Amino acid sequence: MTQTPVVPVKGLSHTAIRVSDPDRSVKFYQDVFGYDVFIDGRPTGGPVLGLIGGHTVELIRQAADEGAKAPRDVLGHSCAAFSVDDIDATHAALKAAGYIRSEGPETFGNVRVVFVRDPDGTLLEFIQLPGRRDSMAQVAARMRENATAV
Repeated sequence: MTQTPVVPVKGLSHTAIRVSDPDRSVKFYQDVFGYDVFIDGRPTGGPVLGLIGGHTVELIRQAADEGAKAPRDVLGHSCAAFSVDDIDATHAALKAAGYIRSEGPETFGNVRVVFVRDPDGTLLEFIQLPGRRDSMAQVAARMRENATAV
């Protein structure tokens, strides 16, 4: 780290995603990600919290006009990215299940990705990182190690 932060953060607690239909969204996140619900506030109109890859994802009901979708090309949050070991198998499974139509993963440098949108149009990313790393934090640590070794 290059400077002392104003607020020292311990870690990323959770990711919140606004959804128009919690039942439909829970089904999508369970089908695609294995979303493991541990708090289900749907009976009282509350949020649903579940785990995806050890990270908590909160689905929050948001009233929306019929057919409204998440905006594209706006400033702010872009997508949540979930690391996988085999991006080709991930792509094949998503395509077979009808969630995507692309011909294959996209490549950016030595990173390969597949994008999918949830029922409300929220962009989600699957990423295969170099060296089978689990997170960009692990990639950063490796880059820092290499920089100090020079």
